[in-house]
Amino acid sequence: MPLQVLLVEDSPGDLRLTQEAFRDVNPFIELHIASDGVEAMAFLRKQGRYLHAPRPDLVLLDLNLPKMDGREVLAFIKEDAGLKTIPTVILTSSEAESDVVKSYQLQANCYLSKPMHFEAFHSLVKSINDFWLTRVKLPQQRKGNDKGENRPLAGGAIMKAIGGNGMPIQVLLVEDSPGDVRLTQEAFRDANQSILLHVAADGVEAMAFLRREGAHAQAPRPDLILLDLNLPKMDGREVLAHIKENDNLKTIPTVILTTSDAESDIVKSYELQANCYLTKPVQLDAFEGLVKSINDFWLTKVKLPQQEQGG
Repeated sequence: MPLQVLLVEDSPGDLRLTQEAFRDVNPFIELHIASDGVEAMAFLRKQGRYLHAPRPDLVLLDLNLPKMDGREVLAFIKEDAGLKTIPTVILTSSEAESDVVKSYQLQANCYLSKPMHFEAFHSLVKSINDFWLTRVKLPQQRKGNDKGENRPLAGGAIMKAIGGNGMPIQVLLVEDSPGDVRLTQEAFRDANQSILLHVAADGVEAMAFLRREGAHAQAPRPDLILLDLNLPKMDGREVLAHIKENDNLKTIPTVILTTSDAESDIVKSYELQANCYLTKPVQLDAFEGLVKSINDFWLTKVKLPQQEQGG
């Protein structure tokens, strides 16, 4: 089945650039267009002429749209139990801090700024394809109306753009397997020397780190969290729920990185607003490749809000 992508974009120039870029990087993508927020919601809700619209595997959403802006569309998607598991990537020309913060508060899966030059724009679309539409594990989505048959989806990759301030990238790995910790440490060391990888061996320690409690009183705020699901003391599902219910923590991208392929875990993670879901490969080379893709997307291209450095 072709991958279904909904692009919500009112600029004819940006629309054409995106179409050309996707055509070059992945001919199996069906790109659907909505030119304003009202049309986007009609497509997603299968209303009017969109009665038979496919369910998107990914939504690329501009913010400044006519009729209903992207912030409203994002809020509707993430408040709708039938739509909230669809990854919604902000793709906009705005670099305003208020837009970045608001988008993550509304549970955007990631925030990307449109480059001005064609080559850079093409590269960004390729990274969306290579991560989101290649690597990320999505729940089996429902075709037709919400009671239709299921089909599996494909996934892709994400990254974070660190400003040119020379600050190290803070990554919190929540993982109880010493072997997987060592593999991740080695893979990040090879991919990016500027990453500081912190490790929490269980869910209780992870929350103490994030809340700066006890021995973690001086812990930095992570730029990215890599979260296993099956943890001692407090499992990853509980940790994810605590993060996304906390106004101070919910904007930290939280990537599930786990051995579980269970559909119930995938669905539950997206319902709890995980930013994406990745399964650990068994082979060493594949594991290293996955970690590199996390670096290349989440820690290079994705724009994150400026984080507080204090308590």
